[in-house]
Amino acid sequence: MKSVKLSNSEIKSFMEKTSTFHHLNPKQYESIRIKDGDVFFVLYNSGKLVYNDTRGCLSILDDILEKRDYFKENSFGKNENSIYNNTISMKKYQYIIGSDETGKGEWYGPLVVCAVCTSNDDILKLKSIGVKDSKKLSTKEIFSLYKKIEKLNITYEVIVLKPFSYNKLYTKFTNENKNLNHLLAHLHYKVINQLLTKINTTDVLVIIDKFDYKKMNQYLDINPKIDVIQETNGEKYIPVATSSIIAKYYYEKTLKEIEERYNINRKIKPKNIEKDIIDKVAKTHFKNIKPYT
Repeated sequence: MKSVKLSNSEIKSFMEKTSTFHHLNPKQYESIRIKDGDVFFVLYNSGKLVYNDTRGCLSILDDILEKRDYFKENSFGKNENSIYNNTISMKKYQYIIGSDETGKGEWYGPLVVCAVCTSNDDILKLKSIGVKDSKKLSTKEIFSLYKKIEKLNITYEVIVLKPFSYNKLYTKFTNENKNLNHLLAHLHYKVINQLLTKINTTDVLVIIDKFDYKKMNQYLDINPKIDVIQETNGEKYIPVATSSIIAKYYYEKTLKEIEERYNINRKIKPKNIEKDIIDKVAKTHFKNIKPYT
C-alpha cells in the first residue's frame, strides 16, 4: 500500500474520475473507500489517499497528478516508469512557456530576460539538438546551440536592457519603493504575456525560474485559467533551459557591442572606467560602482 496527500482540486478530480467505481461504506476518518477489481482507494478526511500499487490505481493517479508531476520530474526523461512521468504530463498542454533571465548579478553589461513557447514536438526537437542547463555550457556551446534553436523556428520573446536603459528603469522602480525583484517580475511578465498574446490559448503551462515567489506572484495576473509554476533551478526543464540559452546568447552579443562601441574590455575595473560612460556600461546601483558615478 502507498499513499499521497491530495490538494482540494486533486480531491475533486479524484472524485470525478472514480464516481463510477464500486464504493464501500467509509470507515471512521474516511471520506471515500473504493474496491473495484485491482483498484483499491481510501481517501481520508485529511486529504491523504491510500492506494494499491496496481496498474489500475496508477493509471488513475497519473491523470490526477499530471500538473504536480511536471515539477517533480525534469523534462530530460528520468524515471520513465514512475507515475510521475513528465512525458505524459507535458502532453496535457498544447504549449509550455519557459522564462529565464541572465545578467542580474553582473555589475557590467546588460540584463536579458527571455521566454520561449514550445509545443511537445518542439521539446523533443530541442532535446535532440542537445539543449540542457545552460550553466553546463561554454559560451561557444551557447552560440552553437542558439543557431540550432533558431533553425527550429522556436517562438520566443526577449528583452535586452543595456546598462543605460536598465539604470533608468531601476531608478523608476526604486522611486516607487520597489526593488530589483519587482523589476525582474515586471520583465518576466512582459515576455510571457507577449507570447500568450501570440498563441491566443489558455491550454498553456508557464514555468518561471524562481527568484522571488511573492513578488513574481504580484505580476501574475496573466490569466486565471493558465497554470503557472515558479521553481528554483528551472533550467532543468527544456523550455526554461532554451530561454536561458537564448538569453545568454543575447547577453554575450550585447556585451560585445558595448565593448566595441566604448572601446572597453569587460575585465576592466570600475575605477578605470571614464565617468561619462560608466552608466552606459555598468549597472550603477551595484556597491562597487557607486563610488565612481
